[in-house]
Amino acid sequence: MAMSIQTQGSTARLLQEGIRAVATLEYEDLPMELDAIFETKESDKAYELDVSLSGTGLAALKPEGTAIGYDNEKQDFTTTYTHNVYALGTIITMEALMNNKYQDLVNTAGKCLGRSLKHTDEQLAADVINNGYTNNIGDGVPLFSTAHVLGKGGTFSNRNASFTALSQAAIEDALTALEDYRDGANLLIDAKAQSLHIPRQLRWIADRILKSRFEPNSANTATVNPISDIFPDGYHVNHRFTSATDWFIKTNVDNGFCRFNRMDYTFEQDNDFGTSNFRSKGMFYKSYGLTDPRAAFGSGT
Repeated sequence: MAMSIQTQGSTARLLQEGIRAVATLEYEDLPMELDAIFETKESDKAYELDVSLSGTGLAALKPEGTAIGYDNEKQDFTTTYTHNVYALGTIITMEALMNNKYQDLVNTAGKCLGRSLKHTDEQLAADVINNGYTNNIGDGVPLFSTAHVLGKGGTFSNRNASFTALSQAAIEDALTALEDYRDGANLLIDAKAQSLHIPRQLRWIADRILKSRFEPNSANTATVNPISDIFPDGYHVNHRFTSATDWFIKTNVDNGFCRFNRMDYTFEQDNDFGTSNFRSKGMFYKSYGLTDPRAAFGSGT
């Protein structure tokens, strides 16, 4: 990014009296939406490694007088979270600071940088899902895939084979599929749906599907809606999802979506001796990803 310096000319109108208002700079922000998906963990290293293992499988029949069979744990794959620094700064000339009559440019710059870091943090987290059908995770296939490998043989799917629009029937099919999730040794696990995650365009459909005690889009008001209370944590809109139609279900499986915090939002200021320019910067040091794909089920694409 090229260096940009805020001079008197950048805000020339603010140097003279007579302005009614300074507008379009500060707005209300959405609450942090990534917290509905990601578990934030602290880190004190350059990167974090999650190791995925397969346990022992089903016991076998042991005929009388014969030796038992043996099994063992097996390492399957590792997921690496490599932390990266994201930063942005501002430079304001001495003259711009002295002659501005309407704004405390130092405080304004700090607020703008704070908003920039927050929005960057949110976008980086949302992009884990936005790229969930294309970018590979630790097991060598995308986050949402029909070919996740079981460590001791076989595969499993955490997505629909083809795109399925959000509907009551689609959610029921997804819930049925994730109840067949198995561990690396092909043993059933107790996977349950926790929450539904959607782009803003699907909010009204989700309302109709999940907030009615009775069957939605049906004249039979005596039929109970079986999924009205199926998500303990409800549904969540993420305004940074790039697809207007994709949706996914987050499950109760541990070691799912992770955001590692090596350094949280940090702000510094100083004056450049040679130019007398005032400089501000903000940065953070984090990583984002997912270890166990059983933590989600996608709509397919």
